[in-house]
Amino acid sequence: MPMHHYTELPLHGGNAPRWLFSRMVKLGSAIGTVILDEFGADELVARLSDSAWLQALACTMGYDWHSSGTTTVTMGALKEALNDTGEIFIAGGKGKAGLKTPQDITTGVDVLSIPGADDEFKELSRLSAKIDSALVYDNVGIYHHTFVFSKNRKWSVVQQALDSKNRKAIRFQWNGGNVDKKDIANEPHSAVYSDMRKISLDLTNHENDWARSGSIEALREFPYYSKDSPLTDYPSRHAIIPRLDISKRGLDAIKRASERDPQSYKELLLVKGIGRSTLRSLAFVSSVIYGKELSYKDPVTYSYNVGGKDGIPFPVDTKTYDSAISAMEHMIDGAKLESKEKYAALRRLSSAFST
Repeated sequence: MPMHHYTELPLHGGNAPRWLFSRMVKLGSAIGTVILDEFGADELVARLSDSAWLQALACTMGYDWHSSGTTTVTMGALKEALNDTGEIFIAGGKGKAGLKTPQDITTGVDVLSIPGADDEFKELSRLSAKIDSALVYDNVGIYHHTFVFSKNRKWSVVQQALDSKNRKAIRFQWNGGNVDKKDIANEPHSAVYSDMRKISLDLTNHENDWARSGSIEALREFPYYSKDSPLTDYPSRHAIIPRLDISKRGLDAIKRASERDPQSYKELLLVKGIGRSTLRSLAFVSSVIYGKELSYKDPVTYSYNVGGKDGIPFPVDTKTYDSAISAMEHMIDGAKLESKEKYAALRRLSSAFST
């Protein structure tokens, strides 16, 4: 039985408008800064290999709740936001940016001062792209490739391929800590976002190790088809249907976040213009940072943070978005001065999703 999880992700065209992308960079910077400060770079590298967490993050940052762009745009925003932190580096990107991954890795290794990692990371980058384009699916092309690493040499891969025949984007995620060093092609993924109802030979499946080590003739004679993998189906429709796309627990969390009482968070009231809608947004943000794993299993919930690019579940609320960014930056500045109570208000807000 394959260890990775499969999810359908419909292919959407178009680009993120600049007004949204610039805000995603700012919010991504704030979220990333808190995670780096509270949990460290290795934790952030690991989280980016988690399919549900990345989807929840993309929704929190205002992108479409289920489109292929959640991968490319979110990773692009994080690359712009975090590569100057000196803690984590994101190499590569979409299209031509992906082709520059080796140069980016060289830059990142130098920025983070990781001796001897340049060739190793470049090889892992090449192998991950080759494995996902040649061993998991037939006739798909990688069009987005990002290689993420920390100064402690922890790494992950987030890349996406196009199945043009079925109009599906296939997201592959790797956590370097879980990769079999003796056989890198042995179920290396922490997640594969795809349409698994098509018959496709998955050569990374552990039951196919004989095929990887065997001959081409044996492979052709005895194929093993991975047809019984767990599947989460993100529909092609844009609308979100309560209790179908979002669990009762998720809907209850949205209600609790909406009922946050501003008077309970005096330190947040010091930020000009903060009110109930901003506190609700910060509750979503804090849940992405501090929430338990269960909360990420319902990532569509996070679309109710500031809305979505295509107006689902509602148009992006730029006023709340900017206020939340301002409040996050205020807390980050305050944390530098008050290390004992670092991000205390943000941690309390995450309680909206923890019960």
